[in-house]
Amino acid sequence: MAIRHVGQAQELRVRSADGTRLHVEVRGPSDGPTVVLSHCWSTSLASWGPVVRDLDPDLRVVLYDQRGHGRSQTPLTRAGYGPEKLADDLCAVLEATVPSGRKAVVAGHSMGGMTIMASGPRATFKEKVGAVLLTNTGCTELADRATAIPLPGALGRLGSRAFLTTPLPLGPANAGSANVLRFLVMGKRSSPAAKRLCARLVHGCASVPRSEWGRVITQLHLDDSVREIAVPTVVVGGEEDKLTPPWHARHIGGLVQNPVEVRIIPGLGHMGPLEAPGTLADLLGKLVAGHISSEA
Repeated sequence: MAIRHVGQAQELRVRSADGTRLHVEVRGPSDGPTVVLSHCWSTSLASWGPVVRDLDPDLRVVLYDQRGHGRSQTPLTRAGYGPEKLADDLCAVLEATVPSGRKAVVAGHSMGGMTIMASGPRATFKEKVGAVLLTNTGCTELADRATAIPLPGALGRLGSRAFLTTPLPLGPANAGSANVLRFLVMGKRSSPAAKRLCARLVHGCASVPRSEWGRVITQLHLDDSVREIAVPTVVVGGEEDKLTPPWHARHIGGLVQNPVEVRIIPGLGHMGPLEAPGTLADLLGKLVAGHISSEA
C-alpha cells in the first residue's frame, strides 16, 4: 500500500484481491470516527464531494474510486468485473483504512450501494462495519424496473439495458448532454450546479468500464447477500428516481436484518449525493453518533 499526502488529503494506493490498484483518499482527523463512501456507476469519488462538505469536520472520511473509474486501475479483461470484485475492493479498502478494533459507517450510492450489499457475507465487512447507509440503489431487477427510457413494456426494459451497457464514447460534456442526463437520472428540481457536475463526472468515465459495469448491473441478484447485513441500516430512495425507483428501497429495507429507516424523498432523482447532500450528511452523522462514535 503506497501513501502520499496532498493538501489535507492522504492518498493511498490499495491493492484488491486480484491485484487491481485502487485510488483511495482519507480526509479529516486521524482519530475521528470513520465514514467510508462508495460511489455510483460512471462517476468517481468526487460525486460524494457535496456530502463531504456538509459532514462534521471531526469525522475521518474515506473515499475511493471504483475499479475502472477515476484514478483506479481498469480491469484488462471481463473477468475483472462482477459483484464479487466490488466486494473484494470494498473489503480491501476497509482493511487498509479502518483501524484494528474499530468500526466504520459505510455509505453507498447506486453501484456503491450494490458494492456494500455484495459485501454483506464477507468476514471483513462484518468485522469492520458498524452501520450502513444505502441511497438510490437496488439489489435485483434493475433493468426491469427502471423507467429512464419512457417506452412501454419490453421496449422500455430493452432501452434500459441498452442505456446501461452500450459502450459509446461520450466526448466532452456540454449543455445538451447535461440536459439529457438530468432527464434520465435527476429530479426535476435539481440545481444547475448539480446538473453540470453530474455531466462532467459521467463524461469522465471511459466507455469500456461504463458498459462492463452496466452489464453487471443488469444481471445483479443480491437478495441473499443483503439478508446477511445485520448492522443498523438506513435506506434512501428518490420519489423521482428513474434508474432505481422507490420499489428498490422498500425491497432492500425488507431484506436487511436491522432496518433503522426507509426514507423516500419527494423530488429526489437518482443522484442523491448531488441532489440531497445535506440530508445524506445528516443521516450519516446520526449513524455515527448512534452506532460508532463511542469507539473514538
